Amino acid sequence: MVLFLRFALFTSLANSFVIQPNRRFIGTKLQSVKELAPIDLMCIEDVAELCLSEVGKDECDVDDMIATTNQLDDQDHILHSKVDELDHLLYRLRTEAGVHDLSPGSDVVDPANIHLAAKHQLEPMDLMCVENQAELCLSEYGECSLEDNEALVNQLKDQRDILLKEMYHVERLMKDLNQYTSVFARDDDEIDSLMGSIGSALKMDEVAEVGPRVHKFDVP
Repeated sequence: MVLFLRFALFTSLANSFVIQPNRRFIGTKLQSVKELAPIDLMCIEDVAELCLSEVGKDECDVDDMIATTNQLDDQDHILHSKVDELDHLLYRLRTEAGVHDLSPGSDVVDPANIHLAAKHQLEPMDLMCVENQAELCLSEYGECSLEDNEALVNQLKDQRDILLKEMYHVERLMKDLNQYTSVFARDDDEIDSLMGSIGSALKMDEVAEVGPRVHKFDVP
C-alpha cells in the first residue's frame, strides 16, 4: 500500500515538469506546473481519497498528505485559469458571433449540481484545439457559420461544466486533507513546546562535567 502511494505521487510529480509549446509565441517555455491529463489527475484524487479513508490513514504519513495537497492545489489553479479562458471565449462567441444560446442569468452554474452523464472530458490538447478553432472563428480570417459557432459554444460549455465539477471535487479533497494535516501540525507544535520545556528543566538540573561539584540543597 505504501509502495503504491509513493509510486503514484512520484508518477504525478514526474508528469509535472515538462517543456511545453507556447500557444502564443513560437518556441518553447519551461513550466514547473503542467495541466495533467484527466487520468493523471484522477490518480492523485484516488491517493487523496485513500489517505482520507479509515484504512489509508494508517498507511499515509503527513508528508504524503501534504505532497498530495500541494499537487491538488497546483491543478486547482490551472482549473480556475482554464475555466476563466472558456468563459471568456463563450462570452465572445455570444457577443461577437451572435450566438444566442441562453437567457440572461441562465449560465450561472452550481458545481455541486452539475450532471455530467452525457459529457465527455477532452484531453488538454484536444480542448486546446477546440479553443483554437473558436479563436479562429472570432478572428478576421474566420469564415464560420452561425451553426459552427453554436457547435463550438456547446462544446465549450460542456468542457467548462466538466472542469467546474472537477474543480469542486479537487477543492473538497484539499479542504479535507488540510483539516486532517492541521491536526498533526498542532500536535507537533504542542510536542515541540513540551520537549522544549523538558529540555530547559533538564539543563537546570545538569551537573557540570568540568569545574567544582555542584551541591544541591533542599530549600524549605
